[in-house]
Amino acid sequence: MNGWIKTNVPAQVHEILLREGIIEDPTIWGKTEACLWVAEKDWIYKHSFTCPAPGKKAYLHFKGLDTLVDIYLNGKHLAYHNDMYVPIRLDVTGQLEEENSLILHFHSPFEFIKNLQLPEAWIGKIRPSRLIRKNEQDFTDYLGAKPYFTRIGIHEPIFLEIIDELELLETDISIRLLDGYRQGVIKFTVSGSGFVEGSLLGFSVTAPNRRIITEHSQFIRCASDGVWSQECELTVDNPQLWWPRGYGEQPLYEVTVSAIVNGEVKDTDVRSIGFREAVMVSPFEFIINQKPVKLWGAQSAPLQGITHCWDNEQSNKLLDMLENCNMNAQRIWGGANKYGDGFYEEADRRGILIWQEFFHDYGMYPDTSEYRDLCKKEAEHQVKRLKHHPSILFWCGGNECFMGAEFVLPGEAYIGGEIFLEDYKEVCETLDPDRYYHINSPYGGAYSNDPLQGDTHSYTNTWYVPGADYPIMIAEEIRTSPPSVKSFVRFMGEERAWPAEYKGMITSKDKYPWPDTWTERTSAFGWTKIPPIELFYDSDSLESAVYKFGAAHGYYLRKVLENNRRGKPADNPDGARVCQGHFVCRWNDSWPVIYGSMIDYYGEPYIPYYAVKRAYEPLLLTFDVQNFIYLWIVNDSSEDVEGTLYMKLFNPNTNEYVQEIKKSVRVASGQSNLITNLNEFKQFSRTYILHAYLVDENGEIISRTNDFVDIEKHMRFPEAKLSMEINGDTVKLTTDQFARSIELQGDNEGDEFGWLFEDNYFDLLPGETKQVKILGKHNKGTITAKAYYSPFASKGEFAR
Repeated sequence: MNGWIKTNVPAQVHEILLREGIIEDPTIWGKTEACLWVAEKDWIYKHSFTCPAPGKKAYLHFKGLDTLVDIYLNGKHLAYHNDMYVPIRLDVTGQLEEENSLILHFHSPFEFIKNLQLPEAWIGKIRPSRLIRKNEQDFTDYLGAKPYFTRIGIHEPIFLEIIDELELLETDISIRLLDGYRQGVIKFTVSGSGFVEGSLLGFSVTAPNRRIITEHSQFIRCASDGVWSQECELTVDNPQLWWPRGYGEQPLYEVTVSAIVNGEVKDTDVRSIGFREAVMVSPFEFIINQKPVKLWGAQSAPLQGITHCWDNEQSNKLLDMLENCNMNAQRIWGGANKYGDGFYEEADRRGILIWQEFFHDYGMYPDTSEYRDLCKKEAEHQVKRLKHHPSILFWCGGNECFMGAEFVLPGEAYIGGEIFLEDYKEVCETLDPDRYYHINSPYGGAYSNDPLQGDTHSYTNTWYVPGADYPIMIAEEIRTSPPSVKSFVRFMGEERAWPAEYKGMITSKDKYPWPDTWTERTSAFGWTKIPPIELFYDSDSLESAVYKFGAAHGYYLRKVLENNRRGKPADNPDGARVCQGHFVCRWNDSWPVIYGSMIDYYGEPYIPYYAVKRAYEPLLLTFDVQNFIYLWIVNDSSEDVEGTLYMKLFNPNTNEYVQEIKKSVRVASGQSNLITNLNEFKQFSRTYILHAYLVDENGEIISRTNDFVDIEKHMRFPEAKLSMEINGDTVKLTTDQFARSIELQGDNEGDEFGWLFEDNYFDLLPGETKQVKILGKHNKGTITAKAYYSPFASKGEFAR
């Protein structure tokens, strides 16, 4: 490679080289290792630009540089920057000419690490890469890159800012509700620089209907150094309340601050806000606008592996899928990148509550004053940047920092704990005192992962965890399975996805529960985190293996989530619900990988996604099969619910319902009620299928469920034939016999990707009608429906 490559920015080095054909796609097996050299080199970005007003006050504003970079303007060194999470704004007044040259010299992080000399106390405890304030996943294979993938370059825009007399430096907005929510108060603290006699600060509030409802202006009072700071309070009478998704609407007000000279606006800052009150009355028990709200969501990963650049379109698609999955919350993991402003604006509009972590992951951190200052600067930037968003529910110091140290170095004193216990706590209490700050995830209790007093990460597959059945909050719930067959074959290839010599058996001689080739595409010991595949039929093909793992993953998540939603055992039905929320891990894949995500690298959901969707339904019917069989109703909707409940036994062998119980029920909002046991059915065959549904006063089914009393491996399922009708964007299905795990697939002239169905991989009983919306990018195509254990498929043509 010789000479310069023309490019637009933001763009990082790997994506530029891939576009130019200099490296191959690193998501292809073996190609990641082939481009390790990229981050082992230094890289230079050069840009020539004109300045329209060379004599005016000016700044170069770099929103995101990754990571170790020297900045030069017109041959002069301006600054060295060493933190990808914070912007750098450089005063270049008097240094600009009509024609200018900007050079960014990015240094290899590996050269930096090579020259480090760690204190003896850190060796074996703190990874050298942690001395760089850069995404930790750039140095590991956890997200799926093998052996790792280290990004470098410009990942956010660069601005030349010319100041015309006045500028706003910082706008701090605090919002509170008074007088029983009949009054909303917005407090502005605004700093700026520059002064012109008679200049004004203007403040305004625009209601959701786009009408200005209050405004105020005041003269700017200049300090001797030209920097000023002023406050203003505006009141909104009877503000519309912002609610989390599923509890009400999300009215957003627009607040504007303007610096004005002689009637001309010189600078402005516009934000969207929402009026809401959030109080945590006990660990993770949140009351929002005096309504108890539980958190049902997912923990995210970086959107993509090849770049840190933010992709708003991809983010919005994931948010669409999050809403379709009945979630009201998202955990922004400490190992992820900094999320773009567009994400939080969308979360505000959609009512998604955000668990926001600072950028730390697993284990100990440096404790030098210089390092702590960098981290504190990051936290201050994040809090100031995001605190006005009603979607931000609370702050968190990072992911598994204390727990990771306890796992790897039990009994050792934690290094760097002051960052979380003191520095971040001080930042949050000073800048955003009305929001909860959580030390770390997990944290609290006798040990970091104690489910009885804090949040917990589900390591119950490899660890015995006392109290894991009814935790206060599950911040991560992970089990491993491959994606759907089409995605799996796409990134593995048919030969590696199912080697010809593999028989599908798991014996004492087998190191892994799957073909050895699968292990190449997993990480973080994913083979130890498998779901209960022993409950499902042995596999003799790729399709049956993918189903076994996916169905087991879905089964595991369903059972855990339904238990958490119930939140208490059957022997204490009148007790309080213990579990305040649950987050599946992970939400999305950054690389093609076999791990625990709900959505794969290509944006395709599979069985676990839809199992979670049904388990997160606000109104949940759930069987609890143990010594007795119980039926519960969990109502996490915003309204009380009443209706007629039908509980039935279905015999799949004779294709008929054999018993029925009918009961009138009422369940208040926020309640989990044990409705009845099924002792009235007496003893019955384990081949029978449990079925229940709730009908409202209009005769509409508002919730339904079915379950087994034996494991799937013992069941024998009929060869169901489905009937399909497609009307507009809706598929309507019925079945002649019990249909287990009906899969809907779409095909638009050979394109099987980009389809999304409102529901999928669901069971259907005779007499039921299932209607499913067709979502996703396609406007036409062929829809196929097939129950997993049946050879019969039903097809229909779709066109919007």
